[in-house]
Amino acid sequence: MSAGPLPGPAGAGAPPGPGAAGAAAVPLPGEPARAPAVRAMFDRIAPTYDLLNRVMTLRVDQRWRRRAVAALRLAPGEALLDVCAGTMDVAAEARRRWPGARVVGTDFSLPMLARGAAKTGLPAAAGDALRLPFRDRSFDAATVAFGVRNLDSFEAGLAELARLLRPGGRLAVLEFFRSTSAGSRAVHAAYNRLALPVLGRLLSADAGAYTYLVESMERFATRPEFEEAARRAGFREVRGETLFPGVCGLVTGVRA
Repeated sequence: MSAGPLPGPAGAGAPPGPGAAGAAAVPLPGEPARAPAVRAMFDRIAPTYDLLNRVMTLRVDQRWRRRAVAALRLAPGEALLDVCAGTMDVAAEARRRWPGARVVGTDFSLPMLARGAAKTGLPAAAGDALRLPFRDRSFDAATVAFGVRNLDSFEAGLAELARLLRPGGRLAVLEFFRSTSAGSRAVHAAYNRLALPVLGRLLSADAGAYTYLVESMERFATRPEFEEAARRAGFREVRGETLFPGVCGLVTGVRA
């Protein structure tokens, strides 16, 4: 994929080895029992996560997050849950854009979440995106930024989001979906496999995480496939848009 933020954390357990060897141990989308290795990877890169996102996207990732938050149209008093919140950039943008809303972040990489809570001052709760510690229908809106690709099952993740949202609740998902264009895949694959690992080695002690970033996108669902899964999970008015050709997409929907 082209330069972009790392996906949000999704798992728990003991870390694999450092560097590229560690990344090789992280199972890719469609493979079983991914959660422990994925969480360990994000625990390791938490100290440099924000810097890497800004440098590798030339800050474009912030524009993508603003677009997702703007789509929610939160009213004063409504509650937003930012799932796979990482260092809580989306939660911070939601508070800025909709100051009357109640915003909570959740993630189960504790180093990432601790940095986010300290940075934003917003409430945060540790939790697995497939089994979140909240009551049914307790939120008016939910966001996931670059996190569903890391779940053991993105379909199960969508079902959990549907459980947490009240009828009429809004969902916004930012993700690096697999491109449906052969030309786009070829261009991005060349960039991903040549430039991205070099940047990862220069800016991070765990360059292998960026190998995972590339390979996970290439193995993930296309945006149309994800949109159809959202409909099956109980969302209506599901819409998708491209924010960066062949790379970043935004999918929105309303809880039926």
